[in-house]
Amino acid sequence: MRLILRAIRYFWPDLQLVLLLICLIGCSVGLGLLSAWPMAILVDAVLSPAVRISATQSFVLSLFGEDKLTQIIAVALFGMCIKVMGDTVWMFRMMLNNRIRYNGVNRVRSEMYSKVQRLSLAWHHDRSQGDTIYRIGSDSNGPWGITDTLIGSATALVTLVSMTIIMLWRSVPLTIFALSIVPFLACANGYFGGRIRTRAADAKRAEAGITTQMQRSLENMGLIQLFCREGRELQSFEGSLSTSVDASMKLNWQEHLYPLVVQTIFACGGAIIFGYGGYLVYCDQFLSPKANGLTPGDVMVFMAYLGQLWDPLGWVLGFSTKIQTHVAACDRVFEILDEPESVRDEEGSISLPVRSRTLTLSNVYFGYSSDNLVLKNISVSIRPGEMVAFLGPSGTGKSTLLNLIPRFYDPLCGSIKLDSHDLREIKLTDVRRHLALVMQDSPLFPGTIAHNLRYGAEDATDAELEAAAHDAGIAEFIEALPHGYNTLIQEGGQNLSGGQRQRLAIARALATRAPILIFDEPTSALDAAHEQRVIDTMMRLRGRRTIILVTHRLDTVRQCDRIYVMSQGGICEHGTHLELVKQQGLYFRLINQNRLSLDDAPLYGSEDGIWPSLRKGSTTTSVSLPGALSIKEGEEEELL
Repeated sequence: MRLILRAIRYFWPDLQLVLLLICLIGCSVGLGLLSAWPMAILVDAVLSPAVRISATQSFVLSLFGEDKLTQIIAVALFGMCIKVMGDTVWMFRMMLNNRIRYNGVNRVRSEMYSKVQRLSLAWHHDRSQGDTIYRIGSDSNGPWGITDTLIGSATALVTLVSMTIIMLWRSVPLTIFALSIVPFLACANGYFGGRIRTRAADAKRAEAGITTQMQRSLENMGLIQLFCREGRELQSFEGSLSTSVDASMKLNWQEHLYPLVVQTIFACGGAIIFGYGGYLVYCDQFLSPKANGLTPGDVMVFMAYLGQLWDPLGWVLGFSTKIQTHVAACDRVFEILDEPESVRDEEGSISLPVRSRTLTLSNVYFGYSSDNLVLKNISVSIRPGEMVAFLGPSGTGKSTLLNLIPRFYDPLCGSIKLDSHDLREIKLTDVRRHLALVMQDSPLFPGTIAHNLRYGAEDATDAELEAAAHDAGIAEFIEALPHGYNTLIQEGGQNLSGGQRQRLAIARALATRAPILIFDEPTSALDAAHEQRVIDTMMRLRGRRTIILVTHRLDTVRQCDRIYVMSQGGICEHGTHLELVKQQGLYFRLINQNRLSLDDAPLYGSEDGIWPSLRKGSTTTSVSLPGALSIKEGEEEELL
């Protein structure tokens, strides 16, 4: 019951439309009750004048005079008007029904979409995109299915009561016989209800699997073609289709067996009523005529009403069975809506105006599970305007650390602060307005270049966009395009090279007014010239904005105010370039492994592992790779 109440709440804003729909349903029921009367009047009153005529029939015929032909024509027109009116009411009923459905389903989808956007990246990484898309696109119809079934069953209940009263008035014995099928219907509903719900859930999971398979294949089409995996992927897709067909067929069997069983019960009941009613007419009109006996018209009306009785009877008794498919869909919808938001605004969160602030990480621990820590005891303080870098071997948690700063995740222990305010005490939107993040694979959206550049700064002027593009080294390319900043970008930026997409992402970050810029491998897709241009941009921003850099390219970080070297989830060294070289730790070994010089030009090692010189014209310093770096007194400046 709780699920049903939760489902119908999406349609409360359309309560007036729902009430109007119920009125139209009432009109349909009333016209349906009248639909059998023209035939009964024709048989009993016009064509068989010797048969008993009811007061209602006499009143209707009195409106058309005494001429039989006129009466036949009038009764035919009467029946036609009832039919046309019924169909017209049905049309308006269906249109209103659709309007209510669209409104409610859109509310469900909007709420699901909003919730999905608020869920953490951990939730998204643990769930297939195809399943989420299927739930929003298809399962969102579940609440309407329950509401529609509820409205239909409520209407059916009113119709059932009305029809039962009318049928009891026409013939008590026939009505009792008609209702004798109720226990059999109840058994059928009890048997099929749970089976349909289970099969429906299986079918929906299988359909979601097809969506997932398609989404993954389309996203990785280049890789599939590169490794000639088309045949294997087709087999996998056909396997998903086969699984879906099997699950759907199992559901279809239950969905079609159920009405077959119900209709069989109705057929048996109809045969009993037809035979018994014919027997009563034969007795009352032929064997021993009675003044108040059952007439052929009565049987015709009764048989017409019987269909109108059993249909609502099936709705009322089959309510729990009919909604099982929709309940299965609602379970999948509410599973998302009930998912706890691990990252959200805490109660009493404060607003924080955007300006330069000190970013402090204190004893931060984080792991995607509590028994597998990725970051351990991270403590860093970054003052406004500083340029700092995090580097280290792959898998040491550098990118994970960056994901904590905009609160994509929250640390398990420790705190991250802007000035003296813990990020969890600040409204999430205010935290993220302080930051602009450029990831290794920053996506672009279909639309113009200008639209993409304004994605993080909707009110940015054309001049600001052009300045950001110039700083990111992409302005010359954009201005050379036929439509310039109004050039359309295809889905995922497929009409751009990797380097162009990366520079556009950097320009998008620069276009924001965020005081903290975070770059995760910003030059990984750039050639040497554009890499230097981006580095120059960072140097120009140094002092005006806080810059946090994660990179594997050691020559990119040499001029940072502070370098944090990470290993096994922790910070093992920190300091300036010169300080880290003198420590002869991991930073020095990384330089050695990457064959990078300690000054402006590359330095190559000899076969025996000795570097011959540091700078042309300087005093030679020998460096033994396995041992320590020997620095003569007074040569520290030369190392810069």
